Amino acid sequence: ASEVQGVLLLSDVRGCFHADTQALADKVAFECQPVVVMAPDLFRGMPWEEDVNRPGLNSQGNSYEDWRATHSDERVNADIRAAAAVLRNQYGVSSIAVFGQCYGGGRALEAAAGWTPSSKDASSGAEVLTSDQGPPPVDPAACIAWYPTRYDANALFGVERSASSSSDVPESLAVMAVFAENDDIPGATPSDAAKLKGLLEQDDRIKDLMVKVFPGQKHGFAHVGLGRRLDEHDSVDGNSDTSFVDEEFGGGGMQPSLAVDGGDAEVASLLSTAWMETYARQFLPTAGSAVKDDKDSLAWSEDLEMPDLEEANKRDIRKELEDAVKSHKDVQPDLSRMPSYQYDNEVFESEGMDPLPKAEEPTMPMWDEKLLEISQDLKRIGLSEEDDDEAYLAKIKDAYDKGNLESWMSQVGPDTPEVTRSDLDYDGEWNDYGI
Repeated sequence: ASEVQGVLLLSDVRGCFHADTQALADKVAFECQPVVVMAPDLFRGMPWEEDVNRPGLNSQGNSYEDWRATHSDERVNADIRAAAAVLRNQYGVSSIAVFGQCYGGGRALEAAAGWTPSSKDASSGAEVLTSDQGPPPVDPAACIAWYPTRYDANALFGVERSASSSSDVPESLAVMAVFAENDDIPGATPSDAAKLKGLLEQDDRIKDLMVKVFPGQKHGFAHVGLGRRLDEHDSVDGNSDTSFVDEEFGGGGMQPSLAVDGGDAEVASLLSTAWMETYARQFLPTAGSAVKDDKDSLAWSEDLEMPDLEEANKRDIRKELEDAVKSHKDVQPDLSRMPSYQYDNEVFESEGMDPLPKAEEPTMPMWDEKLLEISQDLKRIGLSEEDDDEAYLAKIKDAYDKGNLESWMSQVGPDTPEVTRSDLDYDGEWNDYGI
């Protein structure tokens, strides 16, 4: 059966049913197939939705913090673990990658670290499910967090990480995080990115990591607006080709697009799905050095700031190809390494090849190797597997009459008697020697 990986998509506070989350789930499912993408309802039907007439409040009149208090960390953590258990038990996935955005990004990091809340709800004192009471830990193979919020990096990946962390297997997890330069939300700022990167580098559970800050971008740049489709007649910045480019090259008319934001959203998405593909595959894992160990490409392994890829779009590929063709130099093949029995025979010389020095002959060639070599040389005179007996014998006779078989017959082996024309006794019918 084909390997199927699972992706646990943890949404921002707008919930799993928001158009942006659904569009991102579709995108991941398309780019990582075969895959099962599950976006659990972390808010149980009550995501954050600001009232347009009352800024800062939702339709129930609750502030954001009041609304957050209705969704305890303990209950959300248990729901995430339950969703991972469903992926494994019901869908039979071979591995799980957690992929979170904003609020979900923080939860993705917690799941990756094996973190669970304390055994008591601080606000009510009520007992809550811990890792050994409720569903098992997520235990992901890969984690991707986009501009994560509301997490304690020290408790997750610090030297004195929380004792409630259940994942202690060395080099078992690959973590990628995306940040925005102009993000000022706690947990998602560039300074938070630097802190997270430093902690990940010291955590012995991390087998690979990549933390990148995208210059000039704001919180949510990679997924906010992904589910908003352009009208087929709209244009962006006067560019009527935008919709066509998106439709024809996989964007489906969705924002943000390559034509609108310079491609940062698409780059973040491609890096993330590639990260999942690289580290979530179990049966055919990707070979090669880890990103964190790639000293030949410091822009990816050490630099926090995402490299500017605009120059790549300005490359003149046609000119590069033309220059490569002009500077190409033919390399003469070393034919002296060919088997020596192929020299000085009629077939070899008939092809106009220059005489070559004899290679050193093996002291005791294997019989089956000689048979293979003779079979290959017989093909030079036009023999093929499709020939019937009549055609086969006709070609052998023609080669025999021209003397193109003598060198082979005299070189089949040092201990094999030489076969001459008289031995073959050809009188219109072949004898039982069976060449």
